[in-house]
Amino acid sequence: MTMVKKALGEKGMSVHRLHQLVKGNRSMLYEAVNGRRRATGPLRERIAAALEADEAALFDANGMARVADQDTAKAD
Repeated sequence: MTMVKKALGEKGMSVHRLHQLVKGNRSMLYEAVNGRRRATGPLRERIAAALEADEAALFDANGMARVADQDTAKAD
């Protein structure tokens, strides 16, 4: 899970709603949110503004969505 998807969940927002807010190419947004494509600078800014989050917390220096830390321990 990416930090963008985590932030969406915390806000109770869907990727579709995020797309309505930030505009732009829908496919590119979905791929960027899921960590499969670099987001452009302007897109990163619009995503961060829509989520009221720090851009650096959501994306790395290359524009890829950061991976959220997940607990890898399995419950017995």
